[in-house]
Amino acid sequence: RPGRYRANMGWGSMGHGATGVLGAALHHADKAVSIVGDGAMLMNCEVSTAVQYGLPVVWIVVNDSQYGMVEHGMRSAGYQPVETAIPRTDFAEFARSMGADGVRIESELDLEAALRQAMAARGPFVVDVVIDPDVAAPVGSRLNNLRDQGVLNEEADA
Repeated sequence: RPGRYRANMGWGSMGHGATGVLGAALHHADKAVSIVGDGAMLMNCEVSTAVQYGLPVVWIVVNDSQYGMVEHGMRSAGYQPVETAIPRTDFAEFARSMGADGVRIESELDLEAALRQAMAARGPFVVDVVIDPDVAAPVGSRLNNLRDQGVLNEEADA
């Protein structure tokens, strides 16, 4: 629906989707969905808050056990990534430990059923989607945005 999609790509920030989704659920008094990386979810997890207030929030966690946008973005910009690996986390189990529900997906064939389950859930739900860490996300437009803002120097392009 119009006005219901938000993406914060400026300055390369991360993590607002893991928390801002609670505000969206409260504001719209409706189900709110966030697609978030595993690093952002570990940094800014608000599952316990969603459980406490019974918010109908769904997190779809893209789980590659690394700061994938940083890893692949740095490589794309000509830098050697440093310290981008993070611990393998089972976010479905993590959600259940706080009173939410969740499912872990390791095959694309299981994704549609998991999303249906998440959207039917009355409370907070985490869909943990394990992805291949070697496949880069489409970071080109993000890098162009950062270059336009002067965050990346032109030497990285050479």
